[in-house]
Amino acid sequence: MVDWLWSLNLAQVVLFFVLLNALILVGAIAAEKIAARLFAAAPPAKPLRVQAWLLAISTVLINSAISVAGWLAWKSGFLLLNLNATPFEIVRDTLVLVLTMDFALYILHRIAHARWFYSWAHYLHHEYREVRMLTLFVMHPLEALGFGSLWVVTLTLFSFSVEAVVVFLQLNLWFGLAAHCGFSPYPAWLSKVLPALSVSPPAFHFEHHRNETVNFGFYTTIWDKLSKTSL
Repeated sequence: MVDWLWSLNLAQVVLFFVLLNALILVGAIAAEKIAARLFAAAPPAKPLRVQAWLLAISTVLINSAISVAGWLAWKSGFLLLNLNATPFEIVRDTLVLVLTMDFALYILHRIAHARWFYSWAHYLHHEYREVRMLTLFVMHPLEALGFGSLWVVTLTLFSFSVEAVVVFLQLNLWFGLAAHCGFSPYPAWLSKVLPALSVSPPAFHFEHHRNETVNFGFYTTIWDKLSKTSL
């Protein structure tokens, strides 16, 4: 897969990432409908407003552009990947990516709630107090650009293993969908274990959409606990 990505030209890479990110959006739509059938606690899949669809599509396009920018940085040697990582390096790099991105996103999220930025951009995401999976993609284009750029910049700081990058991207998607699905997809015992391990459960972000002064973390509750913004 890595060799195949390296061999593509720019036009092929653009097409690939647009299709990939569009597929992720379609997958989220399908997951929402399936969840509504399988889980009694899942909210019904109600129609989205036109504005929400336009924002979701813009997020797909921006994520695609960020992906292409990352590919260009990789091809130019600004972004290095470890293609021969040991199991220890893969686990280490995954943990480093999760904690680094979680801290950086916590800071960005706090900034997004500053009065001047919130009224300009972030309020769009919080129009949906009752979250659903598709609200993960409903955000101001500037926020999508900021979050995506942060990811690419983080990757340039160290030669992370390609496996860790893939694992992180899967975790990021899962946490994002779970945090916006409107119910807990986990069994009761796991919903109790996750907070004890400082891992952010879905209810953690649900509460943030209802009370915007708490629970700013994405993957963990560590930074909220240290900053006393955890509820």
